[in-house]
Amino acid sequence: MQPGPPQYPAAPYYPMSPENVLKKRHILGLNALALLALWLGLIVSILSGDVTARGFARFVTITGGFLGAFGSLAGALGSKRTSDMQNLGLLIWAGLLLVFTVFALVQIG
Repeated sequence: MQPGPPQYPAAPYYPMSPENVLKKRHILGLNALALLALWLGLIVSILSGDVTARGFARFVTITGGFLGAFGSLAGALGSKRTSDMQNLGLLIWAGLLLVFTVFALVQIG
């Protein structure tokens, strides 16, 4: 009987913690994506008078605004790497993103 391949110990499993996901780079990326979505929704609504295009613009605007606001809110409440002033800034920014989203939806009509 031939010996089988050597047995290696299994790699240890480290559960994913929210602190590893809520990095400043990820929060900044979510906010940039949200602003891009708001801008895209406004541009689509300005350039097209079609009802379907306006529906797409509303969808993109709502999705982007809430994604950015929830990302900022999660960063403010869940990240242990941010200071109190950064948390306050992220909370204010989440509110401003929601205000921008409502403003964009009013402009889309």
